[in-house]
Amino acid sequence: MVGPVWAQDSELPSFPKELLNDPEYIAGGKEVFGKICKFCHGKTAYPGKAPKLTPSRYTAEFVFDRVTNGFRGMASFKEQFTDKERQAVTVFIMSKEFSN
Repeated sequence: MVGPVWAQDSELPSFPKELLNDPEYIAGGKEVFGKICKFCHGKTAYPGKAPKLTPSRYTAEFVFDRVTNGFRGMASFKEQFTDKERQAVTVFIMSKEFSN
């Protein structure tokens, strides 16, 4: 498994192709998504709770930033999930396995 890639704490991690295709990160991200994210961004959350995710319009860095820092009505998950968990949910959302 590819480990987290950080330059500095204030910078977003990079998401190399190897990480984005890592089955362990995808599986871990699916687990994290199922714990929290699906309640607002899952299939049964529509209409109304949160915007439907459209990963084809995002970069992994954008998703990680939103998960980490929140945005508008979305809470920050920086304190709730580790860096690795936030990377994993990002990898899952950006993967072909993700659908909502």
